[in-house]
Amino acid sequence: MIDLVQEQINKFISITKKELESKLSNDRENIVIVSYYPTYRSQYGELIERLMERYNVIVVYSMKCNDEFEKKGHHSMFIPWRIVENNQTYYLNMDIPNIDLIITADEVGYLEGKIDKTFLSKTAKRIYLPHRLNGACGNLEYHTGVLVPSKRALEGFKEKDSNKLIKCGYPQLDYAIKNYTFKDTNTICYAPTLRYVEYDRKANVNIFAGLEILIIEWLLKNTTFNIVYRAHPLAFSNNHSYYKTILSRFRDEKRFSFNNSIGYDFFNNISFMITDWSSTSRLFSYTTLRPCLFFMPYPMNDSELANGEYVFSDLRASSLESLKKLMDNIDYKKEEARYKQMREDEVYNIGKSCEAILDYIGDILGG
Repeated sequence: MIDLVQEQINKFISITKKELESKLSNDRENIVIVSYYPTYRSQYGELIERLMERYNVIVVYSMKCNDEFEKKGHHSMFIPWRIVENNQTYYLNMDIPNIDLIITADEVGYLEGKIDKTFLSKTAKRIYLPHRLNGACGNLEYHTGVLVPSKRALEGFKEKDSNKLIKCGYPQLDYAIKNYTFKDTNTICYAPTLRYVEYDRKANVNIFAGLEILIIEWLLKNTTFNIVYRAHPLAFSNNHSYYKTILSRFRDEKRFSFNNSIGYDFFNNISFMITDWSSTSRLFSYTTLRPCLFFMPYPMNDSELANGEYVFSDLRASSLESLKKLMDNIDYKKEEARYKQMREDEVYNIGKSCEAILDYIGDILGG
């Protein structure tokens, strides 16, 4: 029996391949920016615009969000990397030989890395732009090169000496610093990391949403700050159940707001951030030179506490009482000096990451 869904997908692949091929240049090298998920679309900073000065740039996205990212590049296209129909997953296998380079800020990991290594092309070189500023991120097996943002990120790789690890910096940080202007609005941000919740288990939704609601209610009752809730991008892009529960609970609270923007312009109004473990904490503090407080009731191990990947032991609270003490005793000048020194010591090519990446791309594409 002919698989009618596969037949339709094959037609879609044929049409899509022809459309993408029509956008390729014969005069310039062709770079495709791939967004498998909308989570890390802000990672590129001004990189796409800088690439457009030298190359033909095509932006490919697998989820439609109608955001600014989908308007970037000389061309843009919607191409899903998979289609799920009747509980069966179909992968869009197409090979377009004239793509010179694919850049992505996502990794899929499905089919033992086959998608990451062959999506759209079996021959194109591939660069990974990691989302973690201070941690190792990226599977070297999948990519021609992994752009490393910081010394601490490099130390996290077992293959520290690999020629695939490129010390380039962090375009998102450069863009955030360039566009940062603080305006005091008596506002703080609560930004927990990603919650993995089984949607069919109401008990789990209740646990996660219940915890978040209790923390938010406590902040509203025990402080005079306006509270911005910044969930992990996957939470609002996928409309997670616990996120919807929190949204419903505080929809009419005047001192409370949700932020689900792709970028980080909201940093401009934040006096300090509270999180548990989110990597956004270091991006926030390196951009604003303002502190992030860590609310962690569960004991951390020594390596995580010793000024580890994100957490400072002197900024960690194990109870709401200790969190209140930290909030009431922030030394902003001390924190500014701390983060400024760390930023200078840790991050590669501050303010010049795009130039470093362009140099590397020029090398791997042959000049």
